[in-house]
Amino acid sequence: MDMDTVVVDLTRELVRIESPTGREAPAVQAFARALADLGYDEVGVDGAGNVVAELRRGDGPTVLLNGHIDTVPEGDLAAWPHPPFEGVLDGGRVYGRGACDMKGALAAMAVGARLAADAGIAGRIVMTAVVQEEVCGLGARYLASTQQADVVILGEPSDLRLMLGHRGRTEVRAGFPGRIAHAARAELGENALTRAAHFVTALDRLDLPSAARLGRASATATSLSTLPKDGTNVVPGSADLVIDYRSVPGETRQDLLERLQALDPGAALEVPEELFHSEDGLVAMTLARENLSYLLPEDHPAVGTAQRALTSALDTTVEVGTWWFATDAPHLAAIGAPVLGFGPGAPELAHTSLEHIPVSQLHAAVAGYRALVLAFLGGRP
Repeated sequence: MDMDTVVVDLTRELVRIESPTGREAPAVQAFARALADLGYDEVGVDGAGNVVAELRRGDGPTVLLNGHIDTVPEGDLAAWPHPPFEGVLDGGRVYGRGACDMKGALAAMAVGARLAADAGIAGRIVMTAVVQEEVCGLGARYLASTQQADVVILGEPSDLRLMLGHRGRTEVRAGFPGRIAHAARAELGENALTRAAHFVTALDRLDLPSAARLGRASATATSLSTLPKDGTNVVPGSADLVIDYRSVPGETRQDLLERLQALDPGAALEVPEELFHSEDGLVAMTLARENLSYLLPEDHPAVGTAQRALTSALDTTVEVGTWWFATDAPHLAAIGAPVLGFGPGAPELAHTSLEHIPVSQLHAAVAGYRALVLAFLGGRP
């Protein structure tokens, strides 16, 4: 079996299968079949709809490799250079929705782990592909409650850099009361939209904390609605604002809410909760619109081990960095193991109509994942 061909073919196959969040089952089944064909010892789908497969080679530690199989929607079809669900191979790149975020990484992990298993390792490899990463992390949260591991490798796109974490994300809803009136006599009312505008202006000047490697926290207004919705000649009686808050380690939800509340003591602030469930409805979780920050200390022994292994395998100095977007890392950290990030593809292409992944990076990622497994489970380089 030519593994260089397998990783490209599997990436293209997965891209061809639409798997928006909440409708991942066809892609899940295809990936499970691919793992069985690769010779994994056990392949299954857990209660949340995640793929969970194992390679067992005697007694030893456990390495868990993880990626998500859901994608964001394709958006405007006319904006794509190639159709988003055809997995077109053009100019040494695989194009399509999910190519770099992150079906290419799943294919590379599957192949790299399989190659590592034949190199004399001692321990267990768990290959996982989770659902619903793009909206709430239900798949990873469920996975963390059912698995154990000594180290977790997360394959989010990193341009083949070693990633230690990212800022958190909290969605805050701010409600501003007003008093409705005819716009021709605005002085008879209280304009909730004006009040919201003052809040947004103050938001831009907010003094926010910073953290090493992750930089400064941020608070960005992303959506605004008023009531009545269609009353263009009416002073709005209420306004609702959505704020995307990116937190740094050490900040609690209460910290950021108090910081925002100080801008308008009369605003009603909340972090919304929503009921999420697996595609078959068997697993359900009520989750806040919140993803915590995660940062693995640079002096953690696993970081040095991983950096040395990747530098040797890729024959270049592998940089250490952090993601600028949120991932499932905080959910996976609940397993109790360090979470290391490494993946093929440019993060800037994720969620765009130019999404693609270079074949050269797929091949490099296979070598990288193989090296990471060997670094933690032993075996022949």
